[in-house]
Amino acid sequence: MIPEEPIFLENAVEANLLHALLEEAGIPHYVKAYTDPSRNGIWTFKAAWGHVECAAEHRKTVECILADMRASRGVRD
Repeated sequence: MIPEEPIFLENAVEANLLHALLEEAGIPHYVKAYTDPSRNGIWTFKAAWGHVECAAEHRKTVECILADMRASRGVRD
C-alpha cells in the first residue's frame, strides 16, 4: 500500500487549531512540525510548516475541516 500524501499546514496556529478540531471530532491523527532544534526551532522547508497524517477514511473530513478554517480567514487553497 502506498501512503497518501500528507496534508500540509502553513503555521503553528493552523496546526494547533486543526489539532483541537480533530480531537473534538474524535478523528485520530498525527501533526508533524518541520522544526530543527539545532536551529532554535526554525523550520527547514519553505513550502510548509508541517503536516497532518490521518487514516484514509478520515482524509476527506480533515481536508474539509482545514479548507473551512482557511476560508474563514480568507485564505484559499
